[in-house]
Amino acid sequence: MRAIVEPLAPPSLMRALRLRGEGRVELVEAPVPVAGAGEALVRVECSALCGSERGAVAAGMAGNAGHEACGVVVSAPQGADVAVGERVGVSAIRGCGDCGPCRAGVETRCAEGPSVQVGMHADYVVAGLRTLRRLPAGTDAVTGALLSGDALGVPARALRRAPTAPGDRVVVIGLGPVGLAHVAVRALQGCEVIGVEPSAARRATAVALGAVAAVAPDATPPPARLVIEATGTPQCIDRAFDLAEPGGTVLQSGECGTAAIRPSASVVHREVTYTGAWYYATEDWPAMLDLQRCGLDIRRLVGDEFPAAQAQAAFDRFLGGDSAKVVLHWNEEDAA
Repeated sequence: MRAIVEPLAPPSLMRALRLRGEGRVELVEAPVPVAGAGEALVRVECSALCGSERGAVAAGMAGNAGHEACGVVVSAPQGADVAVGERVGVSAIRGCGDCGPCRAGVETRCAEGPSVQVGMHADYVVAGLRTLRRLPAGTDAVTGALLSGDALGVPARALRRAPTAPGDRVVVIGLGPVGLAHVAVRALQGCEVIGVEPSAARRATAVALGAVAAVAPDATPPPARLVIEATGTPQCIDRAFDLAEPGGTVLQSGECGTAAIRPSASVVHREVTYTGAWYYATEDWPAMLDLQRCGLDIRRLVGDEFPAAQAQAAFDRFLGGDSAKVVLHWNEEDAA
């Protein structure tokens, strides 16, 4: 059964978030976007802040921000797989739809280069039909945003890229929202998960999500079958190789432009596999819903919720470094 919410006819203007630099954000008035061919207009109910926005909020961003959201379909082409009034998640990754990878449901490898849909910190967003994710009946907007965004998408893709078995030891370096989601997913698989993180608050959240332990960076966990590097800092990448047991795997989850790797010492002689997971694709969606059906409560990742009108307070909390996932409600009454 589809989750149907009575849609509201769109006005001509909406609120949209602008990143002004130096940690400042501002809600501005902007025209409601117009959907084109193969697109739908979605009234955003909830959007989530992502760690990748840290650089943008520091430097400023001219256009609309945000790439994790859930909302209600306001308009869609005739024959679309989604109905007007249906609550949907919105994936950030948009492919050409015609190349081999896109037809196979792997838009992350689009031959023309996948694009990232942004502008989801706003009352309305236009999204490609292929990027809309139909949700189980009764899914609330916050859960929908987390299910269809980075929070579950990256760990779910990582599970495909580097599978684990019950009892395997997994170390997660960096317990930001995505790192915490890695903890939750691997713990659900029956792994012995250990988190590494400077924030005591985030370490406590990791234990609550199923980690057997969460330690400060100066501690040394035992060697692990899988080490997930979720910070993107060169020194942590180097440490991930040190913590991987011979024959194990290091999975790169945190974005990093350049890092020095010792191929012979870290990879070749110890036969360590080095792989990565960027974002999820359509082929991952059924497995992501299975994780939820198997007991993964993705909403437990939420640390703070704010109405959109308090966007600055939300970003201040987000930039503080101790929070789990921070979300914005665009229906003000939902944040009460």
